[in-house]
Amino acid sequence: MKRSLCLLAMSIPLLLGATLPEHGPVPSAKPAERTEPAPEAAAPDVRSAEPEAPAMKSEQPGAAEVPAPLPKPEEKPARQAPATTITPNDGPKPDGKEKEEDEAEAPPPPPPLVKEDPEELKACLAELSALGAKFEAGDPIDDGNGCGIEHPVEIAEVLPGVDLGGATMRCKTAATMAHWLKDTVQPAMNIAMPGRKIVGIAPGSTYACRLRNGASTGKISEHARGNAIDVAAFRLDNGETMEMKSRDEDSTLEGAFQRTATAGACLHFTTVLSPGSDAAHQNHLHLDVLERKDGYRYCR
Repeated sequence: MKRSLCLLAMSIPLLLGATLPEHGPVPSAKPAERTEPAPEAAAPDVRSAEPEAPAMKSEQPGAAEVPAPLPKPEEKPARQAPATTITPNDGPKPDGKEKEEDEAEAPPPPPPLVKEDPEELKACLAELSALGAKFEAGDPIDDGNGCGIEHPVEIAEVLPGVDLGGATMRCKTAATMAHWLKDTVQPAMNIAMPGRKIVGIAPGSTYACRLRNGASTGKISEHARGNAIDVAAFRLDNGETMEMKSRDEDSTLEGAFQRTATAGACLHFTTVLSPGSDAAHQNHLHLDVLERKDGYRYCR
């Protein structure tokens, strides 16, 4: 036993000496740490592990290449389909534009003759008589193209002593003018020129079958429907005539009177175009009773 123990004791260092040389280059283990740039060492392992992934990729590209490009060309025609619907619209555009231009050049259809409500007409004629107007009922006028008056009146005097020369218009136009002269114009005259009275109106235009401002194209004038009258001048009882002209910068009482009369006209008429308001109204006052939506009035 002692001998065997001695042999074991002697062999242990030999065993240790044999194993140490193999693992002894522990410093070589540190170089192994240097190989921590082991991406290269790991890379081969990863690459060896990735072959399956490439294989999958190689299968996917084959499958993806077919659906990816093919559906896109197939979708393109589908997207181009609306384009084909647009192109037909592009084709007719020239014709459409030509039609629009033709319609723009063509005058709008004339409105129908104003139809008088029998009860309103009866009340209007009674009102004219009560105001002291001298007038006669005329025969219906129908000149075509929307021109005409169903029940015209010919006004000799719109108020007692205020001559209108037999101007032809609708009853509503005459009654509105009578109220304007009685309630606005003569009171303003009493302040501007005490003692003076208006004894006549020099009408620039009453009934006339024409377009607005005498143009060759456009909407029909309210003169052609009996709704309008132009005032060129006021005639006074002393023989003087007060002509209508642009008086925006006129600081005299005469200028103040005209501005008051024209501004007050918008309380009675629905359209008032003062002298100088535009190129077509330089020397007269345009008044009409055109009915607009919501009672809108146009006054300049």
